[in-house]
Amino acid sequence: MQPGQPPVVGLTGGIASGKTTLSNWLAEQGAHIIDADAMGHMVIAPNGPAYEEVIAAFGKEIVAEDGTIDRKKLGAIVFSTPEKLQQLNAISHPLMADMMQREIVRVRVRPEEHRPPLIVLDAAILFEAGWNELCDQTWAVVTEPKIALARLMERNGLDEAAAQARLDAQMSNADRIQRADFALENNHQIDDLLDAAGELWEQLVEPIW
Repeated sequence: MQPGQPPVVGLTGGIASGKTTLSNWLAEQGAHIIDADAMGHMVIAPNGPAYEEVIAAFGKEIVAEDGTIDRKKLGAIVFSTPEKLQQLNAISHPLMADMMQREIVRVRVRPEEHRPPLIVLDAAILFEAGWNELCDQTWAVVTEPKIALARLMERNGLDEAAAQARLDAQMSNADRIQRADFALENNHQIDDLLDAAGELWEQLVEPIW
């Protein structure tokens, strides 16, 4: 990172942790958000760099009538066995990293008056995919498992077993805390999370209030 260029913060967190709420708030403060989920859609879009390879790997039956890849059909295949998911990740994750890196460069070379104060790489699997290597600093939003469970059940209308299965399939809070530069708790009021993020923002860039 050259002097005057915005730093890149990798933002991660588990399901129902409040990561997306924080990402939206950071965008409101002027941060440029790179959404990993959106990048994932782009790489397998008909003109995307992974489109043909994904179809070759998982079959033409995943292609919808409009030519797009049916993400539900693809998901049913890759989440059936760990090997299939690893195969998809091996295809898509490096391409997504390339897209993220190009986006970071594109934003950083803007004229100074048009540069954001911060670039945020919003990715639930930031560490699992190795995308933290693109970042100057990493933040993890963490929530107590019982609170995340209750939030997920209410938000998605899931029973306890289904919600717990989703939580169990992701990286643990302990691992996120160990790997992140900063852990932000979101167990109570959302304002507590935003206040903590605001303090980190001030350390990196400039006061926002």
